[in-house]
Amino acid sequence: MYIENMKSTEEWEDFLRVATGRTFYHSIKWKEVIQRTFSYRPLYLAIKDNAGKIFGICPGFITSSMRIKIYDSIPYSNYGGPIIEKHYAKRGSFLLRNFLQEFCLSEGIYYAKICFLEESGLSKFFKSPLGCTERAKGVMEVDLKTASPDFLWNKMFSKNLKKSIKRIEKNGFQAQEARTKSDLLEFYNLYVQTMKHIGAYPDPYRFTENMWNVLHPDNLRVWLLRKNGLVAGELFFKYGQGEYSHYAVVDRKQPVHEAINYLRWVEIKKAEQEGKRYVSFGSTPSDPNHKYHLQKKRIGNSFHPQEMVWYPLTSTSYILLRARAKTASAWKAIRDFLPVGLEGFLERKLAVF
Repeated sequence: MYIENMKSTEEWEDFLRVATGRTFYHSIKWKEVIQRTFSYRPLYLAIKDNAGKIFGICPGFITSSMRIKIYDSIPYSNYGGPIIEKHYAKRGSFLLRNFLQEFCLSEGIYYAKICFLEESGLSKFFKSPLGCTERAKGVMEVDLKTASPDFLWNKMFSKNLKKSIKRIEKNGFQAQEARTKSDLLEFYNLYVQTMKHIGAYPDPYRFTENMWNVLHPDNLRVWLLRKNGLVAGELFFKYGQGEYSHYAVVDRKQPVHEAINYLRWVEIKKAEQEGKRYVSFGSTPSDPNHKYHLQKKRIGNSFHPQEMVWYPLTSTSYILLRARAKTASAWKAIRDFLPVGLEGFLERKLAVF
């Protein structure tokens, strides 16, 4: 068994097409979007058996923050981390971990930051007593094989939610797909307003524009909810059997009750029409009482916990990670008592380590 830098995008996509745990964010198209937008160096690794057949992959980029170089799998993504066939899980994981350690040391990279779905079972092979693991977030998904739109409407949605959805339709609001760059810019401007409201920095427009240029229409759908102007929107990636929410935006100046959940309901029905199985509504706090966790639960999502593993590669990175762990612990104790804007500012600063 051995590891090499990706040599063939076709080989990579062929593996993904049948791999358990694959997501849009593991695809070559997402790699292209990231590379067009940011100056990160890609490190997409193929794990192969002695016959040269891929049995695992690990996509990622070398990023930097405050002059600290990091191997990050995968930045700006709701999913990430390696995918390794179950039969090779242990051997492939140790091979990958050793490869990353040697490579990162040679390149002056301080640590690896890798996100795992807890159910994959791979994170245990990458944990280190010198590193740290976070379980603050996960992803919310609807599995249309076990929860069809009819099942969700009749068994999962509350009476109030159904009333709100019917009211939105009765009051003349329309959900439309973005068709032009002008639609995209209108969506982006509302995204900027939304991010400012929650005290977070918006991603640059070129990022969203590159999503459009690379992915639309085959792999990208942007919903716009209108009535006398744009009141809400949500951006989804389409890949294989899944659809993946990346941005959700709403106009706080003309609030429409349940506007985002209405668009998610529209997307669920559209996904079923297109023969999709999964609809993911993105990164979500693990705390079951958090407002965003509760909001997504209301439309029938299942929560899938994630583990973010920080793997140190030098003595300096060990010190940095210990300091980060202490800061994160203190942060959890105080964040709920802070104003939204200050909370967002401090969370961004904490995330750079």
